[in-house]
Amino acid sequence: MGNKQKVTITVDEAILKEIDRFSKEQSQSRSNVIEEAIREWRQKHLENELIEGYTSMAEEDLKTAEANFGAGTEAIR
Repeated sequence: MGNKQKVTITVDEAILKEIDRFSKEQSQSRSNVIEEAIREWRQKHLENELIEGYTSMAEEDLKTAEANFGAGTEAIR
């Protein structure tokens, strides 16, 4: 992530106080704290999408397997 852009945001005062407290504890700037929080949110969002996708695929695979089980059993008889 090479180029950085300056942006202006509006946040609740309580959240800003938390950001400032955390940035002081971690010896980081507000920008770094917010950027890291966005990265973590993005990663979590991606993980949730993958979980949903794999869960959906597993349910579909189970339905297919159950539907085909009867045909396979009949073929063996």
